[in-house]
Amino acid sequence: MIESEGQHAAAPASPSGDVVEADDIQEADWRLIEEPQQSPALDLRQSLATAERRLAEARLQISELEALLEDLPEIFERKFSQRLQPVLDRQEQLLADNRTLHQQIQRLAPAPGEVRLRFNPEAAADATAGIQLPQLPQPGRGDRRSWGDRSERRRRAA
Repeated sequence: MIESEGQHAAAPASPSGDVVEADDIQEADWRLIEEPQQSPALDLRQSLATAERRLAEARLQISELEALLEDLPEIFERKFSQRLQPVLDRQEQLLADNRTLHQQIQRLAPAPGEVRLRFNPEAAADATAGIQLPQLPQPGRGDRRSWGDRSERRRRAA
């Protein structure tokens, strides 16, 4: 089929489904014709160079990771120390407070054998206001003896 200059044949579809222009196909064909066929030895050298480059990159990455592994214990120790420091500071403060309280207790506590009387007038006034004395029984109507007589009789009986 011969095409005229103004007409183009329907472009074939590529495997991906895209429409490929005729100019693109001709360009690809010329590239194949222009590029000389590479020898297998050249392909092997390129593959070897690529493999050596990847190997060098992998070795560099391995050496970087090994250096990181060597630094890792120091990094963990530094982080642990940073997190532990506030706890140690708080512990030291609590120990200092504990020593101060023990000194106050020793200063305020009586010496062995020492007797201290405590008098707090405010507490004493509150305490007496809250004390209730028991009610004594009243003598019956027929019993005219005084309380003193009764207690004396009880002493004699005992």
